[in-house]
Amino acid sequence: MIENRETHKWESKYWHPAVTADAVVFGFDGERLNLLLIERGGEPFKGAWALPGGFIDKDDPSAEAAAYRELYEETGIKDIYIEELKTFSDIGRDPRERVITIAFIALVAKNKYRIKGGDDAKEAKWFPVDNLPRLAFDHGRIIKTALNKLRQKAHNEPIGIYLLNKEFTLSQLQSIYSAILTPSADNNKILNKRNFANKMLKSGYIIDTGKRLTGHPHNAAKLYSFDEEKYNNAKTTGMQLML
Repeated sequence: MIENRETHKWESKYWHPAVTADAVVFGFDGERLNLLLIERGGEPFKGAWALPGGFIDKDDPSAEAAAYRELYEETGIKDIYIEELKTFSDIGRDPRERVITIAFIALVAKNKYRIKGGDDAKEAKWFPVDNLPRLAFDHGRIIKTALNKLRQKAHNEPIGIYLLNKEFTLSQLQSIYSAILTPSADNNKILNKRNFANKMLKSGYIIDTGKRLTGHPHNAAKLYSFDEEKYNNAKTTGMQLML
């Protein structure tokens, strides 16, 4: 005999806070590290600048999916790699209600994307990380946390390549690491050109393409690329960049 089971709709007796997903997107302009921000079109903090993001909808399959959706709706950027940074849950971080945000971090080659404000974002714009405008909510704290994380990762992972085009010079790569680690007491380790080049080439996953930078007929710099497969193999053996 087959037992008939009634389908129950469970209702929680617990209070639920609102949850948002925000994206901390870094880009590089050739000299300085930049951050992608949106100008808020509505209250609270109307006219202030904020991280792209918003409330997680009931139909979003995950917080990461919500971050991707909001990033596309508010800036036009899509198809980039993001990873979870940290959850921010302090009381009072949003004047409307108790809001918990899950922040994500991304690194992109800035010149690959044409950004435009959309949805409830009046405008989308890149800002140098050392010259940010007035920020909404606790986004200054989130950005500071993301920068610290970025600087920690720079010592152990080849994160600089995610801010460049597919082919790059070692000088371009070094400029990115200098921008990421400034201001930092460890920055002088990066500024030594020969030391930086030796460490990158010894890693085994920064590969000489055999090409040179166009538009520079005399002593044109060599172009390199990143071999992701070799990097993943190096990680399995415990090898790290260790700048």
